[in-house]
Amino acid sequence: MLRPTHKVYLLAMATLKIFDIEVLEDEMVYVGNDIRAKDKEHALKILTLMSGGIINEDSEILSFKEKTIH
Repeated sequence: MLRPTHKVYLLAMATLKIFDIEVLEDEMVYVGNDIRAKDKEHALKILTLMSGGIINEDSEILSFKEKTIH
């Protein structure tokens, strides 16, 4: 039997989407694959964190794809 905390976790995971992002900063292309996030803004925040702050709101988004799970 699932505990209430497990149910909340499963519901939260079900609402997350998966994103692939390519961002240009200076002359480098940063790629984030299979980023689990609530929306586009959340995915970009995660990529910013993973890049150590190199990617920011001024970086150019080359590609942004939302993947669906079947």
